[in-house]
Amino acid sequence: MIFTIISVFIFCMTNSQRIKDSVSVDIDFNKKSLHVKSMSGFLHYDDIRALQNNIMALQPKYWRIGWSYKSISDINYLRSFNITPILVLSDIYAYPGKKNNREWPHPLYTDRLKNIVTAEYQKFKNTVIYDIWNEPFHQEGFGDFDRDEYYQIFKKAHDIIRSLPGGDKALITGPSFDRYDEKEIEGFLNFCNKNNIRVDVLSWHEWRDQDYLKDFAKDVKKLKEVLLPKYPKVGIKKIVLGEIINQYSQFSGSEILEVFRYLENNGIDGACKGCWAESNGVFNCNNSMNGLLDKNGNPRSVWWAYKLYGQSIKNRVKYISNYEYVSAFASYDNKGQYVIINNNSGNKVINTKINLKNLFQFYKNGKTLELKVYEVPNTNESVLESMILIQKQKISIGKNMIALKIPSMTPKTVYYLTVSNNFK
Repeated sequence: MIFTIISVFIFCMTNSQRIKDSVSVDIDFNKKSLHVKSMSGFLHYDDIRALQNNIMALQPKYWRIGWSYKSISDINYLRSFNITPILVLSDIYAYPGKKNNREWPHPLYTDRLKNIVTAEYQKFKNTVIYDIWNEPFHQEGFGDFDRDEYYQIFKKAHDIIRSLPGGDKALITGPSFDRYDEKEIEGFLNFCNKNNIRVDVLSWHEWRDQDYLKDFAKDVKKLKEVLLPKYPKVGIKKIVLGEIINQYSQFSGSEILEVFRYLENNGIDGACKGCWAESNGVFNCNNSMNGLLDKNGNPRSVWWAYKLYGQSIKNRVKYISNYEYVSAFASYDNKGQYVIINNNSGNKVINTKINLKNLFQFYKNGKTLELKVYEVPNTNESVLESMILIQKQKISIGKNMIALKIPSMTPKTVYYLTVSNNFK
Protein backbone atom coordinates (compact mmCIF):
# COMPACT_ATOMS: atom_id res chain seq x y z
CA MET A 1 0.00 0.00 0.00
CA ILE A 2 2.77 2.45 0.93
CA PHE A 3 4.62 1.61 -2.30
CA THR A 4 1.45 2.28 -4.33
CA ILE A 5 0.85 5.65 -2.65
CA ILE A 6 4.47 6.72 -3.23
CA SER A 7 4.30 5.61 -6.87
CA VAL A 8 1.10 7.58 -7.49
CA PHE A 9 2.61 10.65 -5.78
CA ILE A 10 5.77 10.47 -7.92
CA PHE A 11 3.69 9.96 -11.06
CA CYS A 12 1.53 12.98 -10.30
CA MET A 13 4.53 15.15 -9.44
CA THR A 14 6.36 14.13 -12.62
CA ASN A 15 3.36 14.89 -14.80
CA SER A 16 2.72 18.22 -13.10
CA GLN A 17 6.31 19.22 -13.84
CA ARG A 18 5.76 18.52 -17.53
CA ILE A 19 3.22 21.31 -17.86
CA LYS A 20 3.94 25.02 -17.65
CA ASP A 21 0.87 27.24 -17.41
CA SER A 22 0.21 30.91 -18.16
CA VAL A 23 3.36 32.03 -19.95
CA SER A 24 3.24 35.64 -21.13
CA VAL A 25 5.29 37.18 -23.94
CA ASP A 26 5.10 40.95 -24.59
CA ILE A 27 6.31 42.23 -27.97
CA ASP A 28 6.56 45.96 -28.57
CA PHE A 29 6.74 46.92 -32.24
CA ASN A 30 7.66 50.46 -31.25
CA LYS A 31 10.92 49.35 -29.59
CA LYS A 32 13.44 48.39 -32.21
CA SER A 33 16.48 46.28 -31.40
CA LEU A 34 19.54 48.03 -32.78
CA HIS A 35 22.55 46.47 -34.50
CA VAL A 36 21.20 42.90 -34.66
CA LYS A 37 23.82 40.58 -36.16
CA SER A 38 22.92 37.28 -37.75
CA MET A 39 24.30 34.04 -36.30
CA SER A 40 23.47 32.12 -39.47
CA GLY A 41 26.52 30.63 -41.16
CA PHE A 42 27.77 27.30 -42.48
CA LEU A 43 30.80 25.05 -42.82
CA HIS A 44 32.01 23.57 -46.13
CA TYR A 45 30.02 22.47 -49.20
CA ASP A 46 30.33 20.25 -52.27
CA ASP A 47 28.75 22.42 -54.98
CA ILE A 48 27.96 25.93 -53.80
CA ARG A 49 25.93 26.89 -56.88
CA ALA A 50 23.51 24.03 -56.31
CA LEU A 51 22.58 25.74 -53.03
CA GLN A 52 21.49 29.02 -54.57
CA ASN A 53 17.81 28.78 -53.59
CA ASN A 54 18.70 27.78 -50.04
CA ILE A 55 21.22 30.60 -49.73
CA MET A 56 18.60 33.10 -50.83
CA ALA A 57 16.07 31.66 -48.37
CA LEU A 58 18.37 31.39 -45.34
CA GLN A 59 20.53 34.51 -45.84
CA PRO A 60 23.72 33.28 -44.10
CA LYS A 61 26.41 35.83 -43.23
CA TYR A 62 29.56 33.69 -42.94
CA TRP A 63 30.75 30.52 -44.66
CA ARG A 64 33.86 28.77 -43.34
CA ILE A 65 35.66 26.67 -45.94
CA GLY A 66 39.04 25.08 -46.56
CA TRP A 67 39.33 21.73 -48.25
CA SER A 68 35.89 22.30 -49.80
CA TYR A 69 36.56 25.45 -51.82
CA LYS A 70 36.82 24.83 -55.53
CA SER A 71 37.85 28.07 -57.22
CA ILE A 72 38.21 31.82 -56.99
CA SER A 73 34.77 32.04 -58.58
CA ASP A 74 33.33 30.19 -55.57
CA ILE A 75 34.58 32.96 -53.30
CA ASN A 76 33.13 35.60 -55.58
CA TYR A 77 29.85 33.68 -55.69
CA LEU A 78 29.58 33.65 -51.91
CA ARG A 79 30.40 37.34 -51.71
CA SER A 80 27.67 38.11 -54.27
CA PHE A 81 25.18 37.09 -51.57
CA ASN A 82 26.85 39.34 -48.98
CA ILE A 83 28.42 36.28 -47.35
CA THR A 84 31.90 36.65 -45.86
CA PRO A 85 34.04 33.57 -46.63
CA ILE A 86 36.46 32.33 -43.95
CA LEU A 87 39.33 30.37 -45.51
CA VAL A 88 40.94 27.74 -43.25
CA LEU A 89 44.57 27.65 -44.39
CA SER A 90 45.42 24.54 -42.37
CA ASP A 91 42.80 22.55 -44.31
CA ILE A 92 44.72 23.36 -47.48
CA TYR A 93 48.04 22.62 -45.80
CA ALA A 94 46.67 19.21 -44.62
CA TYR A 95 47.07 17.62 -41.21
CA PRO A 96 49.54 15.10 -39.80
CA GLY A 97 46.92 12.42 -39.10
CA LYS A 98 48.68 11.68 -35.84
CA LYS A 99 50.84 13.72 -33.54
CA ASN A 100 54.56 13.93 -34.30
CA ASN A 101 54.21 12.28 -37.71
CA ARG A 102 57.82 12.51 -38.86
CA GLU A 103 56.91 12.13 -42.54
CA TRP A 104 54.58 15.13 -42.38
CA PRO A 105 56.10 18.48 -43.51
CA HIS A 106 56.08 20.42 -40.24
CA PRO A 107 55.00 24.09 -40.67
CA LEU A 108 58.01 25.38 -38.75
CA TYR A 109 60.70 23.33 -40.45
CA THR A 110 59.69 23.27 -44.12
CA ASP A 111 58.68 25.82 -46.76
CA ARG A 112 55.20 24.31 -47.21
CA LEU A 113 53.44 26.86 -44.96
CA LYS A 114 55.13 29.80 -46.68
CA ASN A 115 54.29 28.46 -50.13
CA ILE A 116 50.63 27.77 -49.34
CA VAL A 117 49.96 31.01 -47.48
CA THR A 118 51.62 33.03 -50.23
CA ALA A 119 49.72 31.24 -53.01
CA GLU A 120 46.34 31.52 -51.28
CA TYR A 121 46.79 35.20 -50.48
CA GLN A 122 47.86 35.99 -54.02
CA LYS A 123 44.67 34.30 -55.26
CA PHE A 124 42.16 35.76 -52.84
CA LYS A 125 43.80 38.95 -51.59
CA ASN A 126 41.43 40.59 -49.07
CA THR A 127 38.21 38.90 -50.18
CA VAL A 128 38.27 36.34 -47.33
CA ILE A 129 39.11 36.12 -43.65
CA TYR A 130 42.23 33.97 -43.17
CA ASP A 131 41.85 31.30 -40.46
CA ILE A 132 45.39 30.11 -39.90
CA TRP A 133 44.99 26.79 -38.07
CA ASN A 134 41.95 24.73 -37.11
CA GLU A 135 41.74 23.33 -33.54
CA PRO A 136 45.50 23.31 -32.84
CA PHE A 137 45.16 22.03 -29.26
CA HIS A 138 43.72 18.72 -27.94
CA GLN A 139 42.86 17.38 -31.41
CA GLU A 140 45.49 14.85 -32.46
CA GLY A 141 44.38 14.70 -36.10
CA PHE A 142 44.76 18.47 -36.54
CA GLY A 143 48.22 18.74 -35.00
CA ASP A 144 47.75 18.77 -31.23
CA PHE A 145 50.64 21.18 -31.00
CA ASP A 146 52.45 22.25 -27.87
CA ARG A 147 51.56 25.79 -26.84
CA ASP A 148 54.75 27.53 -28.01
CA GLU A 149 54.87 25.41 -31.16
CA TYR A 150 51.40 26.61 -32.19
CA TYR A 151 52.19 30.22 -31.31
CA GLN A 152 55.19 30.16 -33.64
CA ILE A 153 53.14 28.59 -36.45
CA PHE A 154 50.51 31.29 -36.09
CA LYS A 155 53.16 34.02 -36.03
CA LYS A 156 54.89 32.60 -39.11
CA ALA A 157 51.68 32.53 -41.17
CA HIS A 158 50.60 35.95 -39.86
CA ASP A 159 53.93 37.55 -40.74
CA ILE A 160 53.86 36.04 -44.24
CA ILE A 161 50.41 37.51 -44.94
CA ARG A 162 51.30 40.92 -43.53
CA SER A 163 54.50 41.05 -45.60
CA LEU A 164 52.71 40.55 -48.92
CA PRO A 165 51.40 43.54 -50.94
CA GLY A 166 48.08 44.56 -49.35
CA GLY A 167 48.58 42.09 -46.51
CA ASP A 168 48.55 44.84 -43.91
CA LYS A 169 44.83 45.20 -44.66
CA ALA A 170 44.05 41.46 -44.61
CA LEU A 171 41.65 40.07 -42.00
CA ILE A 172 43.15 37.27 -39.92
CA THR A 173 41.29 35.14 -37.39
CA GLY A 174 42.38 32.81 -34.62
CA PRO A 175 43.08 30.92 -32.49
CA SER A 176 40.18 28.64 -33.60
CA PHE A 177 40.51 26.54 -30.45
CA ASP A 178 38.19 23.54 -30.21
CA ARG A 179 36.52 25.05 -27.12
CA TYR A 180 36.66 28.12 -24.93
CA ASP A 181 39.38 27.94 -22.30
CA GLU A 182 40.09 31.25 -20.56
CA LYS A 183 43.70 30.38 -19.76
CA GLU A 184 44.46 29.27 -23.32
CA ILE A 185 42.70 32.28 -24.85
CA GLU A 186 44.62 34.68 -22.61
CA GLY A 187 47.91 32.93 -23.38
CA PHE A 188 47.27 33.41 -27.09
CA LEU A 189 46.32 37.07 -26.67
CA ASN A 190 49.38 37.72 -24.52
CA PHE A 191 51.69 36.16 -27.10
CA CYS A 192 50.14 38.16 -29.93
CA ASN A 193 50.32 41.38 -27.93
CA LYS A 194 54.02 40.90 -27.22
CA ASN A 195 54.89 39.93 -30.78
CA ASN A 196 53.01 42.60 -32.76
CA ILE A 197 50.54 40.07 -34.15
CA ARG A 198 47.26 41.68 -35.19
CA VAL A 199 44.27 39.36 -34.96
CA ASP A 200 41.30 41.16 -36.47
CA VAL A 201 38.72 38.50 -35.61
CA LEU A 202 38.82 36.38 -32.46
CA SER A 203 37.46 32.86 -32.91
CA TRP A 204 36.94 29.59 -31.12
CA HIS A 205 34.49 26.69 -31.44
CA GLU A 206 31.54 26.94 -29.08
CA TRP A 207 29.56 23.80 -28.33
CA ARG A 208 27.66 24.79 -25.20
CA ASP A 209 23.87 24.72 -25.15
CA GLN A 210 20.95 24.61 -22.68
CA ASP A 211 21.87 25.72 -19.16
CA TYR A 212 25.59 25.74 -20.04
CA LEU A 213 24.90 28.88 -22.08
CA LYS A 214 24.81 30.80 -18.80
CA ASP A 215 28.50 29.96 -18.34
CA PHE A 216 29.12 31.07 -21.91
CA ALA A 217 27.58 34.46 -21.08
CA LYS A 218 29.87 34.81 -18.05
CA ASP A 219 32.93 33.89 -20.11
CA VAL A 220 32.18 36.39 -22.87
CA LYS A 221 31.48 39.15 -20.37
CA LYS A 222 34.86 38.61 -18.72
CA LEU A 223 36.57 38.28 -22.11
CA LYS A 224 35.22 41.63 -23.28
CA GLU A 225 35.52 43.56 -20.05
CA VAL A 226 38.74 42.15 -18.58
CA LEU A 227 40.88 40.16 -21.02
CA LEU A 228 40.66 42.08 -24.30
CA PRO A 229 41.40 45.49 -22.72
CA LYS A 230 44.65 44.03 -21.33
CA TYR A 231 45.94 43.33 -24.84
CA PRO A 232 45.01 46.33 -27.02
CA LYS A 233 47.78 45.80 -29.58
CA VAL A 234 46.14 42.58 -30.77
CA GLY A 235 43.42 44.73 -32.37
CA ILE A 236 40.39 42.46 -32.00
CA LYS A 237 37.49 44.02 -33.94
CA LYS A 238 35.00 41.15 -33.97
CA ILE A 239 34.25 37.78 -32.42
CA VAL A 240 33.09 35.19 -34.96
CA LEU A 241 32.67 31.63 -33.72
CA GLY A 242 34.05 29.28 -36.37
CA GLU A 243 31.84 26.34 -35.36
CA ILE A 244 28.73 26.16 -33.17
CA ILE A 245 25.91 23.69 -32.35
CA ASN A 246 26.93 20.31 -30.96
CA GLN A 247 25.99 16.93 -32.41
CA TYR A 248 23.12 16.44 -29.95
CA SER A 249 21.39 19.72 -30.88
CA GLN A 250 22.15 19.76 -34.60
CA PHE A 251 18.61 18.91 -35.73
CA SER A 252 16.71 20.82 -33.04
CA GLY A 253 15.36 24.15 -34.23
CA SER A 254 14.38 25.18 -30.70
CA GLU A 255 17.82 24.47 -29.24
CA ILE A 256 19.59 26.21 -32.11
CA LEU A 257 17.42 29.32 -31.73
CA GLU A 258 18.27 29.37 -28.03
CA VAL A 259 21.99 29.31 -28.89
CA PHE A 260 21.42 32.15 -31.37
CA ARG A 261 19.64 34.16 -28.68
CA TYR A 262 22.60 33.85 -26.30
CA LEU A 263 25.14 34.65 -29.01
CA GLU A 264 23.19 37.76 -30.03
CA ASN A 265 22.66 38.92 -26.45
CA ASN A 266 26.38 38.61 -25.71
CA GLY A 267 27.54 40.62 -28.69
CA ILE A 268 28.94 37.86 -30.88
CA ASP A 269 29.39 39.10 -34.46
CA GLY A 270 28.74 35.88 -36.37
CA ALA A 271 28.98 32.09 -36.33
CA CYS A 272 29.07 28.99 -38.54
CA LYS A 273 27.18 25.76 -37.88
CA GLY A 274 29.41 22.76 -37.31
CA CYS A 275 28.97 19.47 -39.16
CA TRP A 276 28.53 16.03 -37.59
CA ALA A 277 27.83 12.43 -38.50
CA GLU A 278 24.18 11.57 -39.11
CA SER A 279 22.46 8.28 -38.33
CA ASN A 280 23.77 6.77 -41.58
CA GLY A 281 27.34 7.51 -40.48
CA VAL A 282 27.90 10.21 -43.13
CA PHE A 283 29.20 13.59 -41.96
CA ASN A 284 27.07 16.48 -43.15
CA CYS A 285 30.03 18.66 -44.19
CA ASN A 286 28.47 18.62 -47.64
CA ASN A 287 25.65 20.14 -49.65
CA SER A 288 23.16 19.38 -46.88
CA MET A 289 24.14 22.72 -45.32
CA ASN A 290 25.39 20.90 -42.22
CA GLY A 291 22.24 18.80 -41.87
CA LEU A 292 19.53 21.35 -42.67
CA LEU A 293 18.73 19.34 -45.82
CA ASP A 294 18.46 15.60 -46.27
CA LYS A 295 20.54 13.69 -48.82
CA ASN A 296 18.04 14.59 -51.56
CA GLY A 297 18.12 18.31 -50.76
CA ASN A 298 14.76 18.38 -48.97
CA PRO A 299 14.30 20.62 -45.91
CA ARG A 300 14.19 19.30 -42.38
CA SER A 301 12.48 21.20 -39.57
CA VAL A 302 15.80 22.81 -38.62
CA TRP A 303 15.90 24.38 -42.09
CA TRP A 304 12.66 26.20 -41.30
CA ALA A 305 14.07 27.49 -38.02
CA TYR A 306 17.04 28.96 -39.92
CA LYS A 307 14.76 30.47 -42.57
CA LEU A 308 12.48 32.18 -40.03
CA TYR A 309 15.48 33.38 -38.05
CA GLY A 310 17.12 34.89 -41.14
CA GLN A 311 13.98 36.85 -41.90
CA SER A 312 13.89 38.20 -38.34
CA ILE A 313 17.21 40.07 -38.48
CA LYS A 314 15.96 43.15 -40.28
CA ASN A 315 13.64 45.37 -38.22
CA ARG A 316 13.91 43.22 -35.10
CA VAL A 317 11.90 44.50 -32.13
CA LYS A 318 12.17 43.81 -28.41
CA TYR A 319 10.25 41.34 -26.28
CA ILE A 320 9.80 40.37 -22.63
CA SER A 321 8.95 36.83 -21.47
CA ASN A 322 8.05 35.71 -17.96
CA TYR A 323 9.51 32.25 -18.65
CA GLU A 324 13.17 32.03 -19.61
CA TYR A 325 12.67 28.92 -21.76
CA VAL A 326 10.13 30.63 -24.02
CA SER A 327 11.72 33.36 -26.14
CA ALA A 328 10.75 35.41 -29.17
CA PHE A 329 12.31 36.82 -32.34
CA ALA A 330 9.93 39.47 -33.65
CA SER A 331 10.25 41.69 -36.73
CA TYR A 332 8.27 43.48 -39.42
CA ASP A 333 8.38 44.64 -43.03
CA ASN A 334 6.02 46.43 -45.38
CA LYS A 335 3.81 43.34 -45.67
CA GLY A 336 3.24 42.52 -42.02
CA GLN A 337 4.60 41.54 -38.63
CA TYR A 338 6.26 38.27 -37.73
CA VAL A 339 6.94 36.55 -34.43
CA ILE A 340 8.96 33.40 -33.76
CA ILE A 341 7.94 31.89 -30.43
CA ASN A 342 10.46 29.31 -29.26
CA ASN A 343 9.46 26.80 -26.61
CA ASN A 344 12.89 25.42 -25.76
CA SER A 345 11.71 23.90 -22.50
CA GLY A 346 11.04 20.24 -21.90
CA ASN A 347 7.53 21.21 -20.83
CA LYS A 348 4.22 21.35 -22.56
CA VAL A 349 3.32 25.03 -22.26
CA ILE A 350 -0.38 25.84 -22.05
CA ASN A 351 -2.31 29.11 -22.25
CA THR A 352 0.53 31.17 -23.64
CA LYS A 353 -0.50 34.80 -23.99
CA ILE A 354 1.17 36.84 -26.73
CA ASN A 355 0.75 40.59 -26.33
CA LEU A 356 1.43 42.56 -29.51
CA LYS A 357 1.93 46.22 -28.66
CA ASN A 358 1.91 49.30 -30.90
CA LEU A 359 0.63 47.63 -34.06
CA PHE A 360 -1.60 50.62 -34.72
CA GLN A 361 1.26 52.55 -36.33
CA PHE A 362 1.31 50.07 -39.24
CA TYR A 363 -2.43 49.98 -39.92
CA LYS A 364 -3.85 53.46 -39.68
CA ASN A 365 -6.26 52.79 -42.53
CA GLY A 366 -7.47 49.36 -41.48
CA LYS A 367 -8.39 47.73 -38.20
CA THR A 368 -9.18 44.13 -39.14
CA LEU A 369 -6.17 41.90 -39.68
CA GLU A 370 -5.42 38.28 -40.36
CA LEU A 371 -3.47 36.19 -37.86
CA LYS A 372 -1.85 32.92 -38.80
CA VAL A 373 -0.05 30.61 -36.38
CA TYR A 374 2.25 27.89 -37.68
CA GLU A 375 4.03 25.07 -35.89
CA VAL A 376 7.52 23.85 -36.76
CA PRO A 377 7.70 20.44 -35.07
CA ASN A 378 11.03 18.78 -34.37
CA THR A 379 11.30 16.18 -37.15
CA ASN A 380 14.94 15.36 -36.43
CA GLU A 381 16.38 13.89 -39.67
CA SER A 382 12.97 13.51 -41.35
CA VAL A 383 11.79 15.95 -43.99
CA LEU A 384 9.38 18.79 -43.22
CA GLU A 385 8.10 20.10 -46.53
CA SER A 386 6.22 23.03 -44.99
CA MET A 387 5.24 24.54 -41.67
CA ILE A 388 1.96 23.35 -40.18
CA LEU A 389 -0.84 25.93 -40.06
CA ILE A 390 -2.58 25.44 -36.70
CA GLN A 391 -4.58 28.65 -36.38
CA LYS A 392 -6.06 31.26 -38.71
CA GLN A 393 -8.39 34.06 -37.68
CA LYS A 394 -9.34 37.69 -38.06
CA ILE A 395 -8.30 40.04 -35.31
CA SER A 396 -9.27 43.58 -34.47
CA ILE A 397 -6.59 46.14 -33.87
CA GLY A 398 -6.63 48.78 -31.16
CA LYS A 399 -4.29 51.60 -30.34
CA ASN A 400 -2.57 49.87 -27.46
CA MET A 401 -2.32 46.09 -27.67
CA ILE A 402 -3.63 42.90 -29.25
CA ALA A 403 -3.72 39.91 -26.92
CA LEU A 404 -3.41 36.51 -28.60
CA LYS A 405 -3.39 33.06 -27.08
CA ILE A 406 -1.67 29.83 -28.04
CA PRO A 407 -3.59 27.14 -26.11
CA SER A 408 -0.81 24.55 -26.15
CA MET A 409 2.85 24.46 -27.17
CA THR A 410 4.74 21.19 -27.50
CA PRO A 411 8.15 20.85 -25.81
CA LYS A 412 11.18 21.78 -27.94
CA THR A 413 8.98 23.25 -30.65
CA VAL A 414 9.04 26.47 -32.68
CA TYR A 415 5.91 28.51 -33.48
CA TYR A 416 5.53 31.28 -36.03
CA LEU A 417 2.94 34.04 -35.99
CA THR A 418 2.17 36.35 -38.91
CA VAL A 419 -0.08 39.42 -38.87
CA SER A 420 -1.16 41.17 -42.06
CA ASN A 421 -4.08 42.75 -43.84
CA ASN A 422 -3.68 40.51 -46.88
CA PHE A 423 -6.62 38.14 -46.61
CA LYS A 424 -6.46 34.91 -48.60
